[in-house]
Amino acid sequence: MILLFYAFGMELRPFKRRLDQRRRLNLDGLKGFRSRFGKLELAAIATGIGPQRAGEAARRTFKAISNPELVIIAGVAGALSPGLAIGDLVVADRLITADADDGLAHHIVEIDRERVEELGAILIEAGMAISTGGIFTSPQVLASGADKRAVREASGAIAVDMESAAIALEAAKLGFPIVCLRSVMDAADEDLVAAGFTSADGQVNALKTMRTLTSTPAAVLRLPRMMYNLSIASRALADALEAVLSAAS
Repeated sequence: MILLFYAFGMELRPFKRRLDQRRRLNLDGLKGFRSRFGKLELAAIATGIGPQRAGEAARRTFKAISNPELVIIAGVAGALSPGLAIGDLVVADRLITADADDGLAHHIVEIDRERVEELGAILIEAGMAISTGGIFTSPQVLASGADKRAVREASGAIAVDMESAAIALEAAKLGFPIVCLRSVMDAADEDLVAAGFTSADGQVNALKTMRTLTSTPAAVLRLPRMMYNLSIASRALADALEAVLSAAS
């Protein structure tokens, strides 16, 4: 069994459309789906947004499925490195957690070097642009370029998400094999006016959306770009996941 963790449905929508025989996850009330990819059995778990939700979803999953062949942590991410473009793929060699006191101090989950190299080789062979480095798991959205620069300088990470390290910590406790793959959705210098549009489970929060749009008219002009970036990132992620699972099956 391959376990695939993601935060919200739009990240995985293009990949999900490529799968046959999809069915409900039916696992301890968790959201997601099951499918097959070649000879592989796949269980995909939607964690919701944020490290607390992600860690809890991982704990519940690992109680129900105690012997996964591989844990894949996937989704979109924000660039911290100026060299990363929209749709570029980041293969994590370490996952960095924020300290609750200041949001910048960190603990590190190292990813097995051989798995990192193998994953990178598969993606390069498939003709994809990748970068390898640390991914910082933030407890809140980094909404401005200045926020991203501060985290890059403090952590050394090249990208940021809100779930990966929390999932990896739970998997590492049990000795499960882990890889982490993220596709860049926003550039390092890009401000995220729409950062508050979604709720913790990844659904659009109508009230927050209306407040943001009425108080910040510029947000209306940036919405199409945000959705376009998400479309590019999610398609790149789908291509990457397909290549990885094809190599494993």
